Amino acid sequence: MNTHLPPPRAKADLSFVLKPILKVPDVQHAMILTADGFFEAHSGIEPEAAEKLSAVLASFLAAGRGTSETYFGSRGLLRTVMVETQHGYVFVIPAAEGAYLAVFTGPNVAMDNVTYEMQKQVQTLGKAMVSPPRRDLRGQGGPPGTDGAYA
Repeated sequence: MNTHLPPPRAKADLSFVLKPILKVPDVQHAMILTADGFFEAHSGIEPEAAEKLSAVLASFLAAGRGTSETYFGSRGLLRTVMVETQHGYVFVIPAAEGAYLAVFTGPNVAMDNVTYEMQKQVQTLGKAMVSPPRRDLRGQGGPPGTDGAYA
């Protein structure tokens, strides 16, 4: 059993990506979620609600991808999923590998302003979520006789 693993990487604070979106009139909340239903950042949603929304939105995204692939085939890449209710809208777009940006708005939002700002922030998020290169672990207590190198 290998007990000499590098420490886990600290979770990056991605909330800065949400702030410009929240300035759009009638935007209520925003969040970054993973494809498997966990949130990475949110704009003040109650933690329990953020967890539940992340799981629901991940299911919704899976349904959107399935619908797209079934109807359009492999050429049907999912761009946006939107829900409209009498109280407002939810927009969800791919943001980075395995991550999505969701925005919750009131009913009178200017949709073009929201989607424009979301696209701008996806560019920022993509840069922020790129993992830094791993440092060289040689000589740092790896398996005996390997000089710390891991195969």
